[in-house]
Amino acid sequence: MLKHAVRALTALVLCTGPLGPAHAQQAAPVTMGQINLTFYVATGAVVQAVLEDLGHKVTVSEGNHPTIYERLGKGEVDMLVASWLPNAHGRLQAPLADQLVEATTLYENAKLYWAVPAHVPVSAVRSVDDLRKPDVAARMDKDIVGVGPGSGLMVGSGEIMKRYGLEAAGYKLGIAPAPEWARRLGDATASGKWMVMPLWQPQYLNAVYPVRVLEEPQGVFGTDRAVVVVRKTAWETWPARTRTVLSRVQLGIPVVTELERQIVVEKRPSAQVARDWMRANPDIVKAWFAQ
Repeated sequence: MLKHAVRALTALVLCTGPLGPAHAQQAAPVTMGQINLTFYVATGAVVQAVLEDLGHKVTVSEGNHPTIYERLGKGEVDMLVASWLPNAHGRLQAPLADQLVEATTLYENAKLYWAVPAHVPVSAVRSVDDLRKPDVAARMDKDIVGVGPGSGLMVGSGEIMKRYGLEAAGYKLGIAPAPEWARRLGDATASGKWMVMPLWQPQYLNAVYPVRVLEEPQGVFGTDRAVVVVRKTAWETWPARTRTVLSRVQLGIPVVTELERQIVVEKRPSAQVARDWMRANPDIVKAWFAQ
C-alpha cells in the first residue's frame, strides 16, 4: 500500500511544475529566439520556465540582433524574447511584422542612452553636445565602445556620432564583446577616468556602478516597450491556456535588472535565478497562471 502511495506521489511531482499542474495536454515544442546579451537571457529564462510549466519543451536559439530576426522571419524560431518596439528594433521587425503576434509586454520604459561615470562633473558634461567642448574632448577617452553588432544601440550611436560631429572632435565608435565593454566602465569608475558608455535600461551595470545619463537634445533614441513576439503560425497552434498565461507575464525594469545582476555578477545559472524569483513572488506568478 505504501509503495503504491509513493508511486502515485512521484507521478504527481513529475507532472507538476513548481506553480501547479502543467498543461494536461502534451503541448508542442517551442524554439525560443534570444539575443545573446545577458538581460535578454534573464527575461528568456522566466518565459522559458513559464512555457515549461505549461507542458512545452523549450529549445533556446541565441544570436545577435540581425541573426535572430532573420531566423524569426524564416520560421527557424517560433518566438523572440523580446523585441524593443517601436524604436530600437523597429527596423528589424518591420519586414516581418505581418507574420507576428505581440504576446505580451515584459516591461515598459526601455531606453537606450549614452552615459558617463558619475565622477564626471555635470558642470562639464551634461549633454552629448558637451563632448565637443575642447576642454572635455582633451580629457575624455576618445574610444566610445558599445555592444551588439546591428543593434539599435549601435545604429543609434552611429547616428549620434554624425549628428553631433563627434568624429571631427576625435571620437571613434567601436564594438566590443560584452565582458570587455562592461570592464571598461568598471576600470573608469575605479580610476576616475572620463569616458562615454553606450548603455540602456534594464541593464545590470546601472545597479553596480554609479552612472549619469547624458541629455541628448536631438532625440535619436526613443523610449520602447519590450514585447514577446510569436510567429502567427506557431501562436495559432498553441493551446489557449498557453496564450492566456503568456499574455499575462510582466516583469518590469527593476526585476530584469536584478535578475541580470545575479546572472552576471553572482554567476548564478539563469534557470535557477528565474525559478528562485518565481518562487519568491508567488502572488505575481499565480496571477499569471490563474484559471
